[in-house]
Amino acid sequence: MSDELDKVEAVPEAPPADKPAEVKVDASQAVFKRRPLIRACMDSFNYVNSISQDEGVKVRDSDRATSIWLMIVSIVTVGAMLIEPLAPHRMPLLVCCDILIGMSIFYYIANRFGILGTFNPRQALLAWQLMMGASFFGIFLTINLALILGLVVVLTAPSDIPTL
Repeated sequence: MSDELDKVEAVPEAPPADKPAEVKVDASQAVFKRRPLIRACMDSFNYVNSISQDEGVKVRDSDRATSIWLMIVSIVTVGAMLIEPLAPHRMPLLVCCDILIGMSIFYYIANRFGILGTFNPRQALLAWQLMMGASFFGIFLTINLALILGLVVVLTAPSDIPTL
């Protein structure tokens, strides 16, 4: 969609019946013609969701395997934290699962990272910026979750000072 905004072109003569007419603008006006943020996110999500279910889009078996492996390891990690009979072995299980998740995430990303070389320079830069933004968002969530959990522990911890 953003590639369409970058082209300098006149309004199409007759839009197809199944698509609404779109006005083409030059690159200097593209910033003012962007879709609202929520709509752009929802359109992108719907687009990726539709192509992920498209049988015509080829996905490597190793990509599919790493996605499944990451999901399995994540479920096992949550199970190790929640299943009561595993409580005596919780820390070794969590350390093991943490290592497995770290390795799985690294392999998952590395397995898909080579695609950047096939993009044109603009697409590669945008993909890199999305990856960096997702990384920073993950760091942000981690720090804030640690702060919230720390606050909950401090506020709910019993006091050592006896009351008179």
